[in-house]
Amino acid sequence: YQQLTLNLGDYSKMEKIIKSLSSEVEILHMTPRSDTPFERSGIGRISRHHEFVLEQGFVVLGHSHVIVLEEDLVVSPDFFAYFIQTSRLLDADPTLWCICAWNDNGIRTIAKDQKKLFRSDYFSGLGWLINSAEWDRIRGKWPSAPSTGWDHWMRLSTTHNNRECVMPEVSRTKHIGDVGVNVKSNNIYSKWAFSDLEASPNSLDDLGYLIEDEYERYIEDLVRSAYSSNTLELYTLETYKSLAARYSLWINQPRATHRGLIVVRKSGGSDQYVVLADRRKAYKYLRAEDQVLPKEGVRTVTGEAGESCTMVCTRLGLNCDASEIQFLNTCEAMLLAFPCEKGCGHQMGYEIPSYVIDSNERTYQQCLIADEVLSTCDANHKITRRLCACR
Repeated sequence: YQQLTLNLGDYSKMEKIIKSLSSEVEILHMTPRSDTPFERSGIGRISRHHEFVLEQGFVVLGHSHVIVLEEDLVVSPDFFAYFIQTSRLLDADPTLWCICAWNDNGIRTIAKDQKKLFRSDYFSGLGWLINSAEWDRIRGKWPSAPSTGWDHWMRLSTTHNNRECVMPEVSRTKHIGDVGVNVKSNNIYSKWAFSDLEASPNSLDDLGYLIEDEYERYIEDLVRSAYSSNTLELYTLETYKSLAARYSLWINQPRATHRGLIVVRKSGGSDQYVVLADRRKAYKYLRAEDQVLPKEGVRTVTGEAGESCTMVCTRLGLNCDASEIQFLNTCEAMLLAFPCEKGCGHQMGYEIPSYVIDSNERTYQQCLIADEVLSTCDANHKITRRLCACR
């Protein structure tokens, strides 16, 4: 192993402490590319530093794998053993692209099996690993101005190509920072379970169940069992927050998902899992009467600059259907409708999904989607063109 610590600025005290702990640590310093407002912003600096350290680790130093760990995280005793054992899955299964140490739904009351792992299409970060092949694939399209942060960009389907990450039921990192670009208090993170497994070369046993075909059989069996045991909870994005509150899950948007499914234990450390199923995204696992599919006769229409979907549909003698816009809130749908010259991006706004047309905006020519804000028919923005559902 070569341990690389990336210095985000003039933190001489931090460097002194690091050097006192190990003589094997190399501290890297990044020179900013420019002095633009975005480059000086917290989001901009963090994005640049992640790109820089990945480029250094893989391209300059030639390592096969890199673990990214932020300075406000404490690691579990088996942190490195966890990554050693799981990293082999990236070579065994091309539908996997990363390994994460953190479970966004790993609350103490519903997470207890320290050896249990899952697959998720939601990149959680907070301690993660990729291999050199993955960096070769994404380094050329690392965003110059990620709209809401590098991590949101990593979660886009156009970044991960609808592949998944491995994550533990019980997290291998613990968040301790009180102040940061996106963190104002550590109180929320105090609820998470934290592994105390001792490091061992085979502590996680056989991981073959995480290979795609095996995992799909496991998930299909789990859904069937949830139907028969009344432990299946159906939701849509419109109803998610009330369901999340009942299970103490992340409230803003569904996280730790697998193709529209969230698997958590019943509270109190139960051995029984509950399956939360998005009626739109998890339709392939659900009975026909529980699926929410696109309605027949809906037209996908692009608006002009500053138009709301109500205006767009009315102009065609049709009505806007806000619930159908949810099916258009994907990078794939946007790429079919707009040029998206600067790729897909994440943003929050009631007029999303939309395409940015103002060259003065750092998101110019990006196609924006959202994962926590519900689109409305009446919303509009002067710098974007909307993608609308009309009936």
